[in-house]
Amino acid sequence: MKGFFKLVVQSAVLGSVLTSVALAQNSTQARIATTTCSQLQSSLGSVIVQTTSGPDYTLGANSAWSSFNTEPNFQPTCIVFANSTEHVQVAMKAIYKNQANYAVQAGGHSGMPGWNNVQDGVLISFKNMNVTTYNATTDTITMQPGIKWGNASGILEPFGVSPVGGRYADVGTGLLLGGGLSFLSPAFGYACDTFVSLDVVLVNGTLVTATVDNEYADLFKALKGGASRFGIYPNSSSIALLEAISEFAFNASDTNGVTALAWQTTPNATTGGINIVAEAFFFYNGTEEMFNKTFASFLAIPFAKASLNRQSYIDMVDLLSEPRELGDTFINSVLVGSPSQTPTAVAPYVETFQLFNEFSATYLPSGDINYLFLLITPVLPSQIAYGYERGGNAIQPPVGKGGYNVFCFQVALNEGINVTPPALQAGREVFLKDVPNTPGFPLFISEIDATQNAYATYGDFEFVKKTYAKYDPTRFNVRHTVGPVGL
Repeated sequence: MKGFFKLVVQSAVLGSVLTSVALAQNSTQARIATTTCSQLQSSLGSVIVQTTSGPDYTLGANSAWSSFNTEPNFQPTCIVFANSTEHVQVAMKAIYKNQANYAVQAGGHSGMPGWNNVQDGVLISFKNMNVTTYNATTDTITMQPGIKWGNASGILEPFGVSPVGGRYADVGTGLLLGGGLSFLSPAFGYACDTFVSLDVVLVNGTLVTATVDNEYADLFKALKGGASRFGIYPNSSSIALLEAISEFAFNASDTNGVTALAWQTTPNATTGGINIVAEAFFFYNGTEEMFNKTFASFLAIPFAKASLNRQSYIDMVDLLSEPRELGDTFINSVLVGSPSQTPTAVAPYVETFQLFNEFSATYLPSGDINYLFLLITPVLPSQIAYGYERGGNAIQPPVGKGGYNVFCFQVALNEGINVTPPALQAGREVFLKDVPNTPGFPLFISEIDATQNAYATYGDFEFVKKTYAKYDPTRFNVRHTVGPVGL
């Protein structure tokens, strides 16, 4: 493998790639959206700007990964199928001038309702902006926002380079705005830490190029984990696994190894009970000997079956996938690692696992749930250090306190259920209230609940607020899109 790259993200940002709008329906916003769409069709044409009668409208309105963000919940007044940065600028100028609600969709993988689709507003789709190129002279990858990581990895593999990108092939570039956890993060930091430059369309339609050392250096840093508010651009064997991953996050020094743990529970239609499966994923860029050494504490734990083999980077990305067309919600939490596997140190991990089991036992029999998922991803000290070495990012985890683990609790509802049932939502709220968090460590903004304020957990929250106020002084993005709270 030749190397891992510096990343140039081309075009488009408006308030985000994760973002979207699902503000309350009202006649005023509907009229504004209709006027804006009419203006955009006049300036860009009916092929680029499509209303409900357009040939690509249905595909665009239903491209989101979660069914919570598709029809009938969201029916944009029109969809701008941008082919260029100029199209994005024209769209944002009209949206900004008319004070219209809007949404932006790149990969569309967000599970938060309203973050990548809109009712009574304009949806900007990057479906047609999906080019990825590699420049061997500068060792940089240029990506348009509509590309997904599986496709990008396939395009780049012949050049012997790999992007520090998503672990799921179907995830898009919105991952970068949330920081981004990658198979390569232990050695190369958050995915956003590989940015070289960002072409950003601000909320008023102005195009700027942000780098680490130009006049937009503050915007460049804020976009590295700032999410959707700036522009475009996470039984005894189970206890042993929790102990091992707690110690791994704190102590691991081998940047070639990355791991994640996952528990999935599903209803058992035969017994009426619950199926539970624990999976541990290990990826290592090196020899089998070093693999065994790095993951020794995990490999010593009894397991039912194992599949160990050599794979390319693109094989790893294609290995993980999730079903589409299900309604999904997330809750995020974070726990610091521990230098030793003591009962006291691992107690918050066990408590989180018990809450997951209790939720499964209570709500899986309802018939509404397809599966529940608890994913634990370590953020190693090396990953944190890499970000600081490259000028920092918006997340700014603490230094000198070891690594930490990001927990993602996912509820996937059965096909056809387009909103979370009230009883299930009440259970999610209890889980959110009770799940332990280590103060001073940042939440992973790509996997939060709509009510969680990830920004407030960032190490330099004041910088993030100041930079947002500078580039969106009228708070247009906050007023006209649904996205992360806190700014």
